[in-house]
Amino acid sequence: MKVLLALLLAFLTSFSQELIIYSGRGERLIKPVLDEFTRRTGIKVILHSGGTVELFNKIIAEGERTPADVFMTVDAGTLERARIAGILEPIKSEVVEKNIPKDFRAPDNSWIGLSLRLRVIAYNPQKVKPTEIRTFDDLTNPKWKGRLGIRTGSNIYPQSQIAMMIAERGEKETEKFLRAILANAGDKIYPSDSRIVEAIAKGEIDVGIVNHYYVYKHLEANPQDRKTLSFVVPPNTHYNVSGVGILKTSKKKDLALKLIEFLASEEGQRLFVEENWEYPVVPKVPIRQGMLPRDKFTLSKVPLSVMGRYMVPTLDLIDKVGYR
Repeated sequence: MKVLLALLLAFLTSFSQELIIYSGRGERLIKPVLDEFTRRTGIKVILHSGGTVELFNKIIAEGERTPADVFMTVDAGTLERARIAGILEPIKSEVVEKNIPKDFRAPDNSWIGLSLRLRVIAYNPQKVKPTEIRTFDDLTNPKWKGRLGIRTGSNIYPQSQIAMMIAERGEKETEKFLRAILANAGDKIYPSDSRIVEAIAKGEIDVGIVNHYYVYKHLEANPQDRKTLSFVVPPNTHYNVSGVGILKTSKKKDLALKLIEFLASEEGQRLFVEENWEYPVVPKVPIRQGMLPRDKFTLSKVPLSVMGRYMVPTLDLIDKVGYR
């Protein structure tokens, strides 16, 4: 009997030291960080990966029955939608307050950013001068017709950029921008940022809108393409963060907080930098060698929490202009 009780206690203890994460971030990028967290704390992490919006809808559908403790995303817009929906628990942590700048947190700390990504213009230096593409609006010029590549409108990266643009200039001006770049792109609409970068390097197109790290990753794997691939960062560029929040329905908020604090620590942030070419949100953590220094670019003045409020109008606008 004592043996059975001991086994039952061990099972329950093991189960109680376990976190379930719904993650929109690729397993290859986040698993090394989570493995290190488990090594340091003994807390096991079970990862359920999928599309960020898909997982948000899943959490909403599951309601109080969701097994997830933590929601991890590739963008702040969906996290803000989750905050507005009332499914995230405000995070109370001195580590978070100290390490994560306010610009990369929800107003009530119900979500925090983990890594910063910039929206940039990738281009072929043999066919395009950087002075021709100083801003995203430069891409509306008809001279780019057939030369511009963009990502499908069903993806969260262009969606969050459009949401930030609506917050900056309103729906009418954003609609004009979208119709112009769609006309220039024509059938050059790609399923991923990596395909856009690859198409530029191969000479299929001359310019494209991508997240900055896709250029770095391509050049890391294909250093011979440095002559045909580079990027410029427009002034006050659109930006986003991968981020994380604790679900209100979680029965293990204490363990979830330990995970959040590890991800927000200098150690956790360094692991993010090592695994991908993103910028750590903790300012004192050094960026990866070879990346554009932080003082060489500026970000949009639109707070991420404000951008998130425009995600639904963005989807409506995407449908309106036929951006598939």
